[in-house]
Amino acid sequence: MKIFNKEISLKQILIVIILLLISNSTKIFFFYSLRTNTNSSDIDFYDYFDHISVFIFSILSVLSVIFSWKIINKIDITNTILKFVKVYILSFFIFTFLGVFIDYTVLHVILSSKSEYNIVARSLNTMSVAFILADIFALTSAFLYFRQSQKITLELEQTEKEKAILQSQILQKNLEPHFLFNNLSVLSGLARKKPNQIEDFIEDFSDVYHYYLKHGKKQLVELKDELSFLISYMNLMEKRFGNAYKIQNSIKNTTGFIIPCSLQLCIENAIKHNKASEENPLLISLSSEEDTLIIKNKINKVDFTLGTGTGNDYLKRQYQLNFNKDVIFTETNHNFIVEIPLISEI
Repeated sequence: MKIFNKEISLKQILIVIILLLISNSTKIFFFYSLRTNTNSSDIDFYDYFDHISVFIFSILSVLSVIFSWKIINKIDITNTILKFVKVYILSFFIFTFLGVFIDYTVLHVILSSKSEYNIVARSLNTMSVAFILADIFALTSAFLYFRQSQKITLELEQTEKEKAILQSQILQKNLEPHFLFNNLSVLSGLARKKPNQIEDFIEDFSDVYHYYLKHGKKQLVELKDELSFLISYMNLMEKRFGNAYKIQNSIKNTTGFIIPCSLQLCIENAIKHNKASEENPLLISLSSEEDTLIIKNKINKVDFTLGTGTGNDYLKRQYQLNFNKDVIFTETNHNFIVEIPLISEI
């Protein structure tokens, strides 16, 4: 059974009913004893109608709190004590409204009473019942409040675990052996054919790995640092592929922050999935529009790739988990476009 999209078992329902019956019976017995000792007979513990009436109003109080919680939850996304108080107060008003409606329906519709209905008096009477059932209002509100608190805590813990896993995956990806072997192979080729370029290659290679290790587990880096790192990365790609892949950077304003290696992952993805040569180079453009970075390249897909989508998934989840922002990937007939949110401040 579902109540407000939450799975509720029959066992849980029976437990609530039993607790309400015990609580109500205790209250009625208390009032019965009190009335008996003061020679008053307003309430009779052995009158089943009193038990049924109070039980029905107890159920109504629980439902009133649940409705209040749903209403307040939509306008107040925090989880503070003030929210608990709001739910508690609103549930009293909902209970009074529903109680008067049921009272009027029973008297004038079901029992066809001809007497005049004093709505003010009946409302005050219903509110007095609400105060008698204040413990049910409080316990139900507290249960919903602390259940959400526990849920939020668990979600935060899960989010932090997922962030750590994602960061570990991307660091492993950047430090994966084939990247190292490819560059060592390039270094070996330079040693044989262009020894004068070895020093620059080692410097770029060192800068790239230093950036991975220094910023790999950071949440954000400055855009200007990422662009500077990208120059070193592309220098390595140039030594490996010549001028087959070119970057056209038209980003003028370099203020702001992005997740480390965001641009490099997009460039790597373009190189990995598209064919290019010095005669027919692949142009990868970088631009910005307001608070969005745009990476765009023409599509010239390779025949086969072992791509796992790790880089794209990493970007999506990191921006969603950390900033509730979306990285948008768009593939048209001719272009592949990535839109990365630019974070204005930390």
